[in-house]
Amino acid sequence: MTVHGDDAMLETIEHFRQRRRLSSIDPGHLDLLIDEISLAGREPVDYVSGLFNRHEIVFVGHNLPSRKTGLFLQELIPAVSAAGVYLLGIEWACVDDQSLLDELVNAHQFDEGIARSALFRWGLRHHFSFVEYLDILRAVWAVNRSRSSNSPRFRVVALDYDIEIDAVTDNADLLSPYAWEHLRPRGPASRHMADVLLREFVGKGNKALVLTRTGNALTRMRRRPHATVDRIDSDVVDGRVVGCGNHVYSAIADQAATVLIHQPLTADGEHGLFTLPADGYLDAAFAHRSSPHFPVAFDVTSGLIGRLSCSTSIDRGDISQLAHGWIFLECPRDMRGPTPLQGLINDANLAEARRWSLDPHLRRADSTVNDFDNAINNAAAAAELGWTQIV
Repeated sequence: MTVHGDDAMLETIEHFRQRRRLSSIDPGHLDLLIDEISLAGREPVDYVSGLFNRHEIVFVGHNLPSRKTGLFLQELIPAVSAAGVYLLGIEWACVDDQSLLDELVNAHQFDEGIARSALFRWGLRHHFSFVEYLDILRAVWAVNRSRSSNSPRFRVVALDYDIEIDAVTDNADLLSPYAWEHLRPRGPASRHMADVLLREFVGKGNKALVLTRTGNALTRMRRRPHATVDRIDSDVVDGRVVGCGNHVYSAIADQAATVLIHQPLTADGEHGLFTLPADGYLDAAFAHRSSPHFPVAFDVTSGLIGRLSCSTSIDRGDISQLAHGWIFLECPRDMRGPTPLQGLINDANLAEARRWSLDPHLRRADSTVNDFDNAINNAAAAAELGWTQIV
């Protein structure tokens, strides 16, 4: 694969660093970084599968859904299965629908209706309803169908749980911290997710691939609270947000590993709510005319890469504090949003959708099927434009 230099991206990175009073990209430093990634980089699917040789749980985290990311996560399923891993934990399903997931992945025929039902309420809550992510369940089903009856069955385990919608009034603001205390009777989602992982996976001696949002994938670093992201449903202890991965790491240490897919990191809002990872050095490496071939995955725990500063993110520190591994799938200019599921909301489930939605507009009695379709389409478009919000 031949990758040509992206001068426009390099100019954007220079502008980004100047606005934040950082020095220009050092060409010599950048050349060394490119060499290190080129020498150490591996094919992403093989890289993640290989991590199970020395880790029990591997978190793969990202915030912005994309078409390519969803396809990559699908490819991970048969690969980790071949490596002896038969458990997949996913944040975007609730334990209340676990029976649906078990039925789905062990059926003779894949039933997309059951898949949609299993992902309905979490997807509705976060406007997260995309073809590529539903097809991760299809990939698990396909692995099970290809195996003999006496082979281990691959299982999908839901990690989140349904909010307690009956605990608040019909006109309550579900995006307020006050309401959220009542909506989460089993405690913050992150702690509940960790309890499920430790009980279902670690407690039974099973290895697992876990797909979550970035905040719940972090193991060693405890995040600083973000004014927007952590306004509701965050577990804050001693001024730090404790995500699912943090709880798991506290129990099993480096048996758990974090891999992040290259995307914007959260920032403090001075120049926007998101920032370039490693203060733009990683994006500069892949925009350079001598760019490493990608998609590629590489360790970020040591060497020149591990010492890359993330001074403009809300968490600061070096990139080695964020993750064990890093995956670069696509250049920002090539990113395409995920494909919205068509027909998730219809006249038959519209009343239920209004009830479970967090969006005040969608909770109204006069909201329509088209309003819900637009919300999901807008979420896909917003993900595609995510990089453009960094200036």
